[in-house]
Amino acid sequence: MIYANKFLDEAFHLGFNTYTGVPCSFLKPLINASMESDRLSYIPAVNEGDAVGIAAGVYLGGGMPVVMFQNSGLGNAVNPFTSLIQTFEIPILMIATLRGDPENEPDEPQHQLMGKITTQLLDLMQVSWSWFPENDDELTKAMATIKDRILDCQQPHVLVMKKNSVEPFDLSENTESSINHIAAMDDYENEASGLVSRSEVIKVLIEKTNEEDDLIIATTGYTGRELYAAGDRNNHFYMVGSMGCAIDIGLGLSIMQSNKRVIVIDGDGAILMRLGAMSTVGFMAPENLTHIVLDNGAYESTGSQRTVSSILDFKMLAHSNRYRNSMKLSSLSDLASLLDSDRKGPNFIHFPIKKGIASKLPRPSISPNDVAQRFRKNIENTND
Repeated sequence: MIYANKFLDEAFHLGFNTYTGVPCSFLKPLINASMESDRLSYIPAVNEGDAVGIAAGVYLGGGMPVVMFQNSGLGNAVNPFTSLIQTFEIPILMIATLRGDPENEPDEPQHQLMGKITTQLLDLMQVSWSWFPENDDELTKAMATIKDRILDCQQPHVLVMKKNSVEPFDLSENTESSINHIAAMDDYENEASGLVSRSEVIKVLIEKTNEEDDLIIATTGYTGRELYAAGDRNNHFYMVGSMGCAIDIGLGLSIMQSNKRVIVIDGDGAILMRLGAMSTVGFMAPENLTHIVLDNGAYESTGSQRTVSSILDFKMLAHSNRYRNSMKLSSLSDLASLLDSDRKGPNFIHFPIKKGIASKLPRPSISPNDVAQRFRKNIENTND
């Protein structure tokens, strides 16, 4: 492994001064170190394509950008990379992690295919790539490659990062405090001590729903895992991967199954990735759809890096997108009352929660395909 600051220092000497991207647990040391540096900038992006666009702006403005994200998000970046970066010949450095590495231990199912084809996709995109360095000798070679490709040839280059390439790097207390102060808006931070947990909210949802009348979509990450742990049911769809698509699935489902209530349990990081989906919900206006965003202000499953949710008024955002009802709740009893009501949707609930998960949180033992088939069969059986 190499030290995060050593990589950042070597890259800085070549001129790279601005980092942007979407968190991945592999990238946590580089993200934290770039945030703590007094000579570098880190710009959080809500999705990978936006990160590529931000990098283009940084370069055009005179900077030298580095884009960082998980290989699962490479699909989000293909279009801006091929139609923007390569078309305008913008020489950015990109670091893509290799989740689902076929030569490493098995990873989660959503990473298996992308792990096999990541480097092939880069080849198809006609972009040069090399492995991210894992020791000092490789770091020297990597910097020589970056200089040749980006500085001398003025072409983009991608470093593909395997697991445990960089030593852990934790933020100092001063940096944490500074980030919290900058990001806090209204009473978000002040109310944190009184917030409930994700598992408490999900427990209410379990109590107020049933297999016959309700269909529940849980966004990827800890949300699906906590729903599974709270009570596995045939009407539960646990997403893995496809971050941000929970509300899209919920919308399509609500249109096809107008006789059932569809509840989407979303997260702040996930909905930020695809905010445009809310406009389609408002346009289609399904009366049976309830969209709940559990907002802890962090990408918790990748290391609790902060999202930008604290500057947003989600309630007003939903209102402007023509959700029939939009509200901010913090009380479990208020949530229970709403779920007991027959209020027509689309309904939007912004529910701030505290960080943290239950210890020994299990992963669903049922495969994604079995989840999908079981879910469809349950709909067929309860519609008979």
